[in-house]
Amino acid sequence: MPASEVVDLVDADDKVVGRATLGRCLREGLLHRAVAVLVVRRGGELVLQRRSRNDAWHPGRWTLSCTGHVKSGEGYTAAAKRELAEELGIRSRVRPLGRYLLPKIRAGRLTEWEMVALYLCPTESAATPDPGELEEAREFDEGGVATMLAGRKLTPDARMLLREVMGRGLGGARRTESDRMPP
Repeated sequence: MPASEVVDLVDADDKVVGRATLGRCLREGLLHRAVAVLVVRRGGELVLQRRSRNDAWHPGRWTLSCTGHVKSGEGYTAAAKRELAEELGIRSRVRPLGRYLLPKIRAGRLTEWEMVALYLCPTESAATPDPGELEEAREFDEGGVATMLAGRKLTPDARMLLREVMGRGLGGARRTESDRMPP
């Protein structure tokens, strides 16, 4: 999403309290909405993506299958489906896993502070990465994900969200917060 794109500012309860450009949010560390989607294969493998080396935010590091910001007025689910199609070329259903207020994360001069809606996308559809958005997408089994979690190749937000997902298991994910999540 371009730095000039307008996003909704939210409070810790995810209530909209204003609007700002994404660039301003990142410069000033303002709380805004984001989505993350985890593509899972029938055999349990997870698709992770390696961010573009040209990206200002953790270039070349691994993250969830797709991530992105929610445009002003856009719903979480619509944003998740949009990002999945844009970044991986996958058009599929998504299932909400929950909403997470992440702590502020700094990278150089940028500060990301997000209310993240996490989704699961069970699909066998092939990932066709957009080279303008990311370097590659690859499937990891549980051991591969554990290795990634133990290393330093993941973005900080991906590390937090993957620990949450791995801690409760993909099959038995509870929908405690997602029931209240706006569409």
